[in-house]
Amino acid sequence: MLVIAAAYVLTLTGIVLWAFEVKLQRWPLFVYGEPFVLRVGEDINGVRLVDRLVRLGYGTSLSAVASPGQWNQAGSGFDINLKYSPLRGQGIVSGPISISLDWNRISSIRLMRSLEDVKSIVLEPELISIVPPKGSAAELCRHVALESIPPLLIDAVVLTEDVRFFSHAGIDPAAIQRALKTNIKEWRYVEGGSTIPQQLIRMTLLNPEKTLWRKLNEILMAVAADSIYNKETILTAYLNRVYLGHWGPFPIKGVAEASYRLFGKDLSDLDAAECALIAATIRAPNIINPFRHPERARSRRNMILGLLFKAGKISRDTYEESLESPLKMLKPGASPVRGEAFLEMVKDGLRTDLNSATVQQDILTSLEPMLQAEADAQLRKLGDAGLQAHLLISRPDTGLIRAYLAPAGQKWSGSGGNLETLLPLAAIPALIPGKQDQMRFTLTSQILSADQAYDGATFRRAIEANRSLLVQRLIASVGAGAIVQTLREFGINAKADSDRIIDVKPLAPLEMARVYSLMATLGNAAALDPGISVPEAVNPEAKPQRSIVAVNPGAVFLVNHVLKGVIPAAGKDVSADKNWRFPSVFVSRDADGVWAVAYRPDALLLLRMPGPQADEKKIRRTITHLLPQSMPDNPGSGPVPEGIIFRKICVLSGLLATSTCLQVIREPFFKGTQPTEWCPHRHEVTPVRSELKR
Repeated sequence: MLVIAAAYVLTLTGIVLWAFEVKLQRWPLFVYGEPFVLRVGEDINGVRLVDRLVRLGYGTSLSAVASPGQWNQAGSGFDINLKYSPLRGQGIVSGPISISLDWNRISSIRLMRSLEDVKSIVLEPELISIVPPKGSAAELCRHVALESIPPLLIDAVVLTEDVRFFSHAGIDPAAIQRALKTNIKEWRYVEGGSTIPQQLIRMTLLNPEKTLWRKLNEILMAVAADSIYNKETILTAYLNRVYLGHWGPFPIKGVAEASYRLFGKDLSDLDAAECALIAATIRAPNIINPFRHPERARSRRNMILGLLFKAGKISRDTYEESLESPLKMLKPGASPVRGEAFLEMVKDGLRTDLNSATVQQDILTSLEPMLQAEADAQLRKLGDAGLQAHLLISRPDTGLIRAYLAPAGQKWSGSGGNLETLLPLAAIPALIPGKQDQMRFTLTSQILSADQAYDGATFRRAIEANRSLLVQRLIASVGAGAIVQTLREFGINAKADSDRIIDVKPLAPLEMARVYSLMATLGNAAALDPGISVPEAVNPEAKPQRSIVAVNPGAVFLVNHVLKGVIPAAGKDVSADKNWRFPSVFVSRDADGVWAVAYRPDALLLLRMPGPQADEKKIRRTITHLLPQSMPDNPGSGPVPEGIIFRKICVLSGLLATSTCLQVIREPFFKGTQPTEWCPHRHEVTPVRSELKR
């Protein structure tokens, strides 16, 4: 019996050692979206400042002076008291700021603590998800050294939870005796008498069930922990792991996260009332809750303030002032955006071993949470097919992914893509000028003539009119080999089965996005990237990987231009300096669903909607709704390739426009291929309208 007992005690001691040396050294990874930068000159409605603050959990202030996590607007001023953020090195500030407005446009931003005017501020990033270490649940748990925790908070916890913590040997016989008397008197479980080491063992290694066997294990392991580790080590572990309620879907573990989430403050900024409220919450976080039971929370907080005053930890003035202090706790913001597919991409890009992570990290990414939430809402409007869709929004010039949605728990396993889906790429070799005796086209060429069932369809109209016929015409004009070579330049697995048939291997959504990113950047795109960075370890020399293809950028430019689909209203011209604002849009269908892509040099949206019943009109509305949100206010148009010139063309004749042409568009041409003839028609109102309808 003695041998068995000794072996059992040694086993429990080994478990305690493992807990302190391994389990309690593991911390979660916090994955954030991209911090939002607010700049002087921006329109607060255009950047949706209030919506962003609401998502972050900010509320309006009922007083003239906003507390952390509050904002108010009065006249031409907009005041925000920014919450403390644990992130470093990203220009994220905390404390009160004052924004002056000229109408709705920001004229100045002032940091009120230093009275310094700045050109921009960085708001705290939105939490996307938590990646827990192996064997743990996702929780808000952040390590902080004991010396960084306010002594008053330590005193409040010790006086409340274990007044003889620094003198007992892991268990408190007096507390156990008192708890037994109370429970027998009430004939139910009222008081536990657990010490801080016992609570730490229970929350770390044992289940919460109230049984004698669990209590015996708890006592033995607490004594073992107290005999092996000093009081400071045990107290640090306890204050970093104690459960303090929920913040949205995540449990709060530890005083550091409680201070940040509940009060918007660093631990060093907590006052006596807030220290007492945190200590009060430990006993029953879901019952002593200011939101659900404010009177109960106030009563226990004030009781702890009394203990602090009686022990000489606070003065009478502080005690009386704290008693009158209102309960000020922040509410959670928006629920984390749906982003399982993006999170998997982040995990794949992390170098940390997620199964044995011993260092806590804050991970910043390029995801734009508001755009992600809006994209999710738009897909849900498309019904069940929308929930099975893949949607990606990125910046082709940087490769950074702004939004990414895919079916939950699924990786791409379907097929998709054919030559018609890649028609813009197939058209590239047909637009490259060749020798005089070779057939080449311009955007105004009649690529499908009247005897081929379409009345003078140009490239622009042929893409919408009859793509199968257009593909055949392209193959006949430039040869299957030239098209296959172009597709392979873009990394597409294709081969010519004959002079008339080109076989294209299936493409996944991310592969299709990479292809059209190259189109958007004229063959020089950054690789798709979730934008992972660790705030205190960012490598400023790191540059995104790029994909470069050896295709004629002028021909790609022409294809992108024709996909803009910009037909001006009568009497109006789409000038070259404004044309870049219109994205190139291409929607096609294959046997398994619909592909939709819209892109500019600074923004790309790709949507893959499975199923034969996918509604193309709804898909186009989705593109129109989402793409403008993904673009900066003043993006560059990108350079016009050398050798490309613009000419005003009559939309109806495809020739140089005259003053009588009612519809004129500026079309790009390779120099030397532009029309030289003027439009011969006298355009009258009725025939033009009839032609437009047709």
